Amino acid sequence: MGSSKHVFEIVHTPDSMEFVFSSTFENIDDACEKALDYLSSRIANIKPMLFSINLVIREGLTNAVRHGNGNDPEKLVHFFVNIVEDRLIQLVIKDEGKGFDWRRQKLARLPDDAEHGRGISIIGTYFNDYYYNDAGNILYLEKDISPLS
Repeated sequence: MGSSKHVFEIVHTPDSMEFVFSSTFENIDDACEKALDYLSSRIANIKPMLFSINLVIREGLTNAVRHGNGNDPEKLVHFFVNIVEDRLIQLVIKDEGKGFDWRRQKLARLPDDAEHGRGISIIGTYFNDYYYNDAGNILYLEKDISPLS
């Protein structure tokens, strides 16, 4: 058996953070906490939006770990947070999986008691725009945060 190498790296710039981490749920918790701390320190009056931002980040990262990378800690998740002129948050989440047909999933109707499959609906509710690359293994998200009063 090969040994698992635990990866959790962060690169900061004045307007962005980039995370690269092993596919574990513990790393999702750490990435969410650090991303929200960063956004809180950079954007005045963002506190009312933190719940929805956290929900969407957590949903995207969980899907990358669980579905994209198959809970394989040897596979990495790349997560990018960018602030554009204190008016827009851009997020990118990339996994090492083969992707999925997100267009079909977006149109799917789920039974009321479904335990999975609501991620796209959650993302669309709280962020202004989202899309995937053609393969379906990179998620791009944008949230307008201007002006907050």
